[in-house]
Amino acid sequence: MNTLEQRRQAAFSKLMAIGTARRGQLTEQYNERTDQEGKVRRNGPYYIWQRWVRGQKHSSRVPRSDLARVRADLQQGRAVQEIFEELWNVMEHMTHRRIAKYCKIRD
Repeated sequence: MNTLEQRRQAAFSKLMAIGTARRGQLTEQYNERTDQEGKVRRNGPYYIWQRWVRGQKHSSRVPRSDLARVRADLQQGRAVQEIFEELWNVMEHMTHRRIAKYCKIRD
């Protein structure tokens, strides 16, 4: 099994290999309206990139020409989140071991 330091360095290496990333989600929206004849007209889809930053929701329209790039960036964002979770796990474990050494607490 890899040591904690090796796991930490591997996570940093994975993180550095990621070029672009986005957090949040991509939603598809349609606008509907009734015309003068009473027919419902549906326009769209419109693509919206939504994310929370410092407790505030941010939304941006995404042109269809950018959809592939945004989807790829969102996938990379999920990878970044997984790497951060791994880093938290490793670093908390390292901290616990350091404290246990001085306080005679067992893992």
